[in-house]
Amino acid sequence: MTHILVCALTLTGFALLLMAMARHQQDWLRRKLAPNASRSLKWIRFTVLALGFAAACRGLYGTVAWFGWLSLSAVLVLNAQTNRERIRRLFP
Repeated sequence: MTHILVCALTLTGFALLLMAMARHQQDWLRRKLAPNASRSLKWIRFTVLALGFAAACRGLYGTVAWFGWLSLSAVLVLNAQTNRERIRRLFP
């Protein structure tokens, strides 16, 4: 159960990081968010990743598991960014 929670939190954190950048907002939303919204996304991302770290530290492997889930989440978000046009065609 801990691994599912940590995976969800790290994946959410990296997705928020992606959406906090103006360049990627243009790619996904076809518009840029207000600077305050981008700043808020960065703080929320930090909080979500910190919660993921706290959840991982309660588990058996702690920071090792957290770094593993961080790596997997980063790869998944990068893959989604790379294939965003295919994803947008699937979900118009």
